[in-house]
Amino acid sequence: MKALKALFTVFAAVAAFIGITFAVYYTNSDMKLVRWVYDKAQPYYDNLKKDRKL
Repeated sequence: MKALKALFTVFAAVAAFIGITFAVYYTNSDMKLVRWVYDKAQPYYDNLKKDRKL
């Protein structure tokens, strides 16, 4: 009985992981998060003093 319960727990964890990763892939939310972080960090890096000009 313990082995069956452990097997069910592992199966549920794997199914949840697959479901979450599919939702992230389908909605492209990882790149939306990266874009949000990039937009928030850009003004900081734009205002840094540069030691040379390109």
